[in-house]
Amino acid sequence: MIKQLHQAYLGELYGIAFFETMINAATPDHKPEVWQQLLQVEIITAKLLRDALPKLGQPCEEFDQHMHDKGVQDAQKWQHLSWSELIDTMVDWVAPYQLTYHHQAMTATEHQTLFKLVDQHESCIYDFLLAEQRHDEHALMILNRFCDEHGAA
Repeated sequence: MIKQLHQAYLGELYGIAFFETMINAATPDHKPEVWQQLLQVEIITAKLLRDALPKLGQPCEEFDQHMHDKGVQDAQKWQHLSWSELIDTMVDWVAPYQLTYHHQAMTATEHQTLFKLVDQHESCIYDFLLAEQRHDEHALMILNRFCDEHGAA
């Protein structure tokens, strides 16, 4: 179970690199404020996992070159997409992770708080993307709620 949480942590490092890359290339029609808030969700989750996992015997490096490079490369592949194409692509990309993390949270027999955090994190991003896909003017509030609930990084 700790390995699953560590994999989720590595996913946060990937997400940080991905969203930082998107911020650096964002044009106004690519909503830099959205990338910034998505980045905050990743940073907060990574910090909470990085604080908790070593206490469970799983060390966590603050940086992982492989995950960083993968996040940057994936972001660079998608930077040219229009906003709606990008959101559609991300919905399809995030959906299986959301299902996996939700299943892990529902079936965890230990460390439920951490599994719930990972589930909330991924569900928040997925729900935001679905709201953005529907052009919901309040979509960003989904990310803001997560950040407010779990604290600033």
